[in-house]
Amino acid sequence: MHGEIGFVSEPGIGSTFSFTGSFAKGEVSSLDSRWKQYDPVVSEFQGLRALVVDNRSIRAEVTRYHLRRLGISVDITLSMESTCTYLSNACGTSDFAHLAMILIDKDAWNQGRVLPFRSLLKEHRQNDRLNVSTNFPKIFLLATAMTPLERSKLTTAGFVDNVLMKPLRLSVIVACFQELLGNGRKDQVHRKKTTLGTVLREKRILVVDDNKVNRRVAEGALKKYGAIVSCVEKGQDALDKLRPPHNFDACFMDLQMPEMDGFEATRQIRSVETQVNEKIASGEASIDMYGNVSYWHIPILAMTADVIQATNEECMKCGMDGYVSKPFEEEQLYSAVASFFESG
Repeated sequence: MHGEIGFVSEPGIGSTFSFTGSFAKGEVSSLDSRWKQYDPVVSEFQGLRALVVDNRSIRAEVTRYHLRRLGISVDITLSMESTCTYLSNACGTSDFAHLAMILIDKDAWNQGRVLPFRSLLKEHRQNDRLNVSTNFPKIFLLATAMTPLERSKLTTAGFVDNVLMKPLRLSVIVACFQELLGNGRKDQVHRKKTTLGTVLREKRILVVDDNKVNRRVAEGALKKYGAIVSCVEKGQDALDKLRPPHNFDACFMDLQMPEMDGFEATRQIRSVETQVNEKIASGEASIDMYGNVSYWHIPILAMTADVIQATNEECMKCGMDGYVSKPFEEEQLYSAVASFFESG
């Protein structure tokens, strides 16, 4: 890419890493629309606002980036004092009415300003009783390290609603927001956790990942819900296993693998399925030859640590049906597989 990589480090402060490279300008509009249409989670947070409190602007921008991916509008303040000023100025405006969350970095956390800060929020809440639920935003503390005792003290005292550990991961943010922001969502989460075993029980799933540890983790997570799991380490092995006829109900496919990655493996699996379906439809082959299945299309879910828009676009292009984050999270795993397996 004809670029350079560099870093600057200051003891007791931190390090800044940088790189340069040449990139072509992409068409973001199509990526944005497909991402939002594909992932219903994004629509849940559309129109909400967040306030990020961080005394380091670069860190604040990183947090803003993650929230914007969910369609959340973000403002930034650099201290608890400026946050109180922001809230006072915003009171009574549409911005304040849609303020759903305040995320405070631990470095900007000032216990002496917390009580005035909470009092200010309660005061604004009482001033607009017509919209009480949206006028008392959830408070999240962002931290790189925190003991369970520290977390318990903060939440029990009512200073914060939850703690988000950094580095931030989109799937963790989504799960946390859904639990605290959704109407009755805690009941929905409980229902989905208890239903996931029913959805996956006795389903035959192929896990494809070149990393042995990842395979074992995925296998263990799926078996916990009653799935019958087989594992392979190469894209070519997946292609061989999924040539019709086969008895798999779904495939969980890693994206980055040597020789044949998950994208290419999926393209070839879809190509084989298309050829078989055309033979059956034209009468060239009978369904008896292909396990009495008249139309072959195995659900293929990408396994990835973090799906960005460009990756999601490529997943859809190659014929994948969805994605699950690594490590698996029950809420998202249910959402990914329920449309294929839930039979009521």
